[in-house]
Amino acid sequence: MNVDEQPAMEIGGFSPFVQEKLGYYVYLLSDPRDKRIFYVGKGTGNRIFAHAKDALAVEEKSDKLDKIRAIRRARLEVGYELLRFGLSERTAFDVESAAIQLLGLGELTNIVEGHNVSSTGRMSVDVAISLFDAPRAPEIEVPSLLIKIPKLWYPSMPADELREATTRWWRIGVNGRTKARYAFSVMSGVIREVYRIGEWRMRVEGDRDWEHDAGKLPRWGFEAEIAEEMTPYRNHSVSHLYRKGDASPIRYLNLH
Repeated sequence: MNVDEQPAMEIGGFSPFVQEKLGYYVYLLSDPRDKRIFYVGKGTGNRIFAHAKDALAVEEKSDKLDKIRAIRRARLEVGYELLRFGLSERTAFDVESAAIQLLGLGELTNIVEGHNVSSTGRMSVDVAISLFDAPRAPEIEVPSLLIKIPKLWYPSMPADELREATTRWWRIGVNGRTKARYAFSVMSGVIREVYRIGEWRMRVEGDRDWEHDAGKLPRWGFEAEIAEEMTPYRNHSVSHLYRKGDASPIRYLNLH
């Protein structure tokens, strides 16, 4: 490392006595040039200072380490703050996740949102209600497919990931491909999104798991756009439309 990359001052550390008093904590790293938080973490001991030391000691590249190196080149010191301390490890995980979700991954150099966000993380109140007591969906009167998605849905599931899980790839007959106008993405009997069905196409070489179709009936996928006009159906239950033991991933509605 050249002279310009040397730290403006020695990176500090907590004494053993302070470490004992702090226990598990959640910490924030900020950029002194604009005062913006760029990383949220949890730890014990001197974990809060480890990232800056890593930035000086290793050649690994990451958004977090690159940010720290830029701060050091400016002859400045990373900002260190404790958000909460004296926590149990489980509580520290929860506080860390909540802080990351509040600030948003787009504003941070964290790679993931944290622990347990799929079940207890940031979500709208209607989603929270749907996790435990989803209201019954209004009657569906349009030609539609109810599609049980094969992936575990969670409140912060990216829209593209949910769309992919809903639209790819299915064994479905001509009737379903030509008559259905909407596709309801269903997980655990609850509608998580509704799409307008666009053009269908057969799975071909280069598509995910295309080789599994060899010697079998082909699977199909479709183009889709979120159907905003179907918003009243989101986070509502359609469990009443399924029979006990019904394992079929697709259910047809109103395909006359």
